[in-house]
Amino acid sequence: MVNETENINISDVNGSDEQLSNIHFHHVDGEQKGFIQLYGLSTCGWCKQTRMFLEENEIAYDYIYVDLTSGEEREAVMEELEKYNPDMSFPTLVIGHSGVIVGYEPEEIATALAIPME
Repeated sequence: MVNETENINISDVNGSDEQLSNIHFHHVDGEQKGFIQLYGLSTCGWCKQTRMFLEENEIAYDYIYVDLTSGEEREAVMEELEKYNPDMSFPTLVIGHSGVIVGYEPEEIATALAIPME
């Protein structure tokens, strides 16, 4: 189930004391597997496939469509994305603040989240 926009202060999520701008992630309910954020584009088929994979496996996660942001929020999102993926390509899935999967890689996602594959 997708909640309406949820405000997440990245400084809280990352445990940093730095004051960063708020980024408005959307939250999808499901089984909690820790910190999971998806950076995607609304027009990206692989981003949609990644979301579908997480939702079919009922995994809770937060996502943002970077192309639908603007102004200070976009700058903050791009700055944050670059920390995880210097190439800034999509989809970028961040798992547990340090695990990063770039592209639609269902086997890697399943392994990282301990999802049994058929």
